[in-house]
Amino acid sequence: MNKPLFFAGFVDGVSAGDYRLLAPSHVPLALARLALAATWLAALYCGWGNGSLPDFAAWSAALWSGLALVSALWLTPRVFTLGYLISLLSFLIAWRVAAMNGALILMGVASLAAVVLVLQFIDCMASDWRRNQARQGAWLATLLWQMTLVRLCFGLNELGHATEKLFAGLGSFHTLEHGFQGFGITHGAGLFVVLGGLIELASAISVGLGLFARLGALLSVVYFLVATLGFGGEWTRGYAWASPGGGGWEYVMMLLVVFGSVMMTGAGKFSIDGWLLSKGVLPGWLVRCCTNRAALT
Repeated sequence: MNKPLFFAGFVDGVSAGDYRLLAPSHVPLALARLALAATWLAALYCGWGNGSLPDFAAWSAALWSGLALVSALWLTPRVFTLGYLISLLSFLIAWRVAAMNGALILMGVASLAAVVLVLQFIDCMASDWRRNQARQGAWLATLLWQMTLVRLCFGLNELGHATEKLFAGLGSFHTLEHGFQGFGITHGAGLFVVLGGLIELASAISVGLGLFARLGALLSVVYFLVATLGFGGEWTRGYAWASPGGGGWEYVMMLLVVFGSVMMTGAGKFSIDGWLLSKGVLPGWLVRCCTNRAALT
């Protein structure tokens, strides 16, 4: 199987045999581990110390922040991209749970940890730029990072919606359940809340982390069309998102454009797909769920 274009040495310096080059060079991994360990301890304290995280929100914050720490300790040193993305997704869920429940200690610690994770990403991106400045295709490598930044932002944004449905506690869940009942769903509203949360979580994993990104982007486009045409009413309220009668289709259109672009091309090198493609372990039909035909020629 041919390797995708974005692994060609003249484009970005990342080959199938040396994917480890895609890593930060200045921000130490130990700093991120320390920040994530502090976040996990804060989650434990807010769950069972001062009780600011109610019911299963305490468990979800502790489990997700713990997963972020485990990934940073075990996986990130081996494959930075894979470990970083898993840690980032898990950390963001715990941070969102804290914010939705007003767990101030966890919010403060997580905010500091977020700075470290952002610096790691910037360092990784800058290190890749420096490696490719003198190479043919350096501008293309820059465009890949631009799209990566957009993909991460819009893909992981879905975690906020998934978390409020699945992980933030019974108060948030019942509020959304009543919201679905307002759409006329009198029976099984809770099931719709869970289903919507699972789809949004899958979208964050597929598009944000870049796991079978083309397939996930397609399903995300279908989901948002169904949600907005069938329930949200955004397409009938005009363009502006901030309007007296509720949000219009401005933001929905941005989501569709971003997810549609990922559906066309795939996630690129800073993704789980990128790592899988570099290993050459995927059958042909799954490769097409990750990247398009042009990348394989």
